[in-house]
Amino acid sequence: MQSRKRLDSTARARSDTRAARHSWQRSQVRWLLLFGDLVGVNLAALGALWLGVQRSTWWLAVASWDTYLGWFIFLSALWFVMAQLLDLYDLRVAGLPRRAVRATWGAVAGVFAVYLALYFIAAPQTLPRHLIVFFALLAAASLTLWRGAVALAMGAGPLARRVVIVAGDESARVLSQALREHAPNYYRVVAQFDPKATPETARALPMSKVDEVLVSAAADLNDAWLALLVQWREQGAPVSNLAAVYEELTGRVPVEHVGKTWSVLLPLEQDATRGLNGLVKRACDIIFSALALLALAPFLPLLVLAVRLDSRGAILLRQTRVGQNGRVFWLYKFRSMIEHAEAPGAPQWAEEDDPRVTRVGKFLRRFKLDEAPQFWNVLRGEMALVGPRPERPEIVEQLQREIPFYRLRHVARPGLTGWAAIRYPYGRSVNDALIKLQYDLYYLKHQTLSLDALILFKTLGAVIAPPRAE
Repeated sequence: MQSRKRLDSTARARSDTRAARHSWQRSQVRWLLLFGDLVGVNLAALGALWLGVQRSTWWLAVASWDTYLGWFIFLSALWFVMAQLLDLYDLRVAGLPRRAVRATWGAVAGVFAVYLALYFIAAPQTLPRHLIVFFALLAAASLTLWRGAVALAMGAGPLARRVVIVAGDESARVLSQALREHAPNYYRVVAQFDPKATPETARALPMSKVDEVLVSAAADLNDAWLALLVQWREQGAPVSNLAAVYEELTGRVPVEHVGKTWSVLLPLEQDATRGLNGLVKRACDIIFSALALLALAPFLPLLVLAVRLDSRGAILLRQTRVGQNGRVFWLYKFRSMIEHAEAPGAPQWAEEDDPRVTRVGKFLRRFKLDEAPQFWNVLRGEMALVGPRPERPEIVEQLQREIPFYRLRHVARPGLTGWAAIRYPYGRSVNDALIKLQYDLYYLKHQTLSLDALILFKTLGAVIAPPRAE
């Protein structure tokens, strides 16, 4: 009798597996978006060239279309950079039609602006003027239709991702919130189970209705739950670590939800700043900081004069900050607040609209010019261009008492800008510091030269473009 029940159960499981549909994973959705974008960009470039032929005999002097291969490569690369800057491959943007369309128009406008800048810099008759006009119109139309269609398909058809969550109440709440905020219209939670309860109810769930199982790393699973997870995996439903999914979606390491397995998430054995990568990173720091100081040199007297005339006090501030491996160093910056903005030895949290900031200080902060003297810190090796932002020793002492693993952010050189700086710009409380620590740990875990380049591009974009309302 028991043998027949086991056979029936196995048959139902196999039938369930056969009934399961294919669902696009997160990485596959991003590759799909990239592929469709490149197709749209190159079709728009081809259409622009064809319209150029119809309009001007200048194009007819060309012997073959392959002469313009460079245009396809250039426009594709430029689109990819703009799309990255505007988060077009982030599910928060890709899954919402309005945000996806707005970001698409912004990327097309960015390509248009860069081309126009090159057009006016280049020698006369070097670049065709009407090519970019035709391209912008065709790309805006085709990519808007493509991105709008993908956004509408999120949550329906093969792009839907139906998940089961196995986690305690707090971990499940945090993950569910991350799914809603960072992958809207993509995930659909079909069931949620507490690992402290028996898995009988979960065992009755048809796996044909589930595309992925998300399990909390902090969950203490008994043998029955472990056996069920193996069974679900055999039936075709991937079993993923909740913390890993959260990290991928948010760009943060959830230090408060990793339980006893926290050590596997943090970069304790590896250091991407050593070896060849470290040498290249340091060389880039030296070269770019030296070039930045040379470029800013003609304007420094004007900045000094503006700070002096606007309010009383020192022009250049020197503050102690905690650097790599806990070493304290002097950080330099232009004064952007009133004199005696805080009592000696009693640092205060910055505010978004801080009344202590002067008129010139607001301008300096808007364009990050108050941080310009820190290029000297980069040259000296106390800082890097990219890394966790350095904090005051008094604040570090407070935060390491209240936040687990806070000192781990000091394993690398602090940065002029960083992952936390572009993703979460304001830090006004201990809770804000915890969120920024999560971003910092993500950077330390995944730091590469390409991630550094992305952070620098995004920082430059934030300086040039006006702040965007979320």
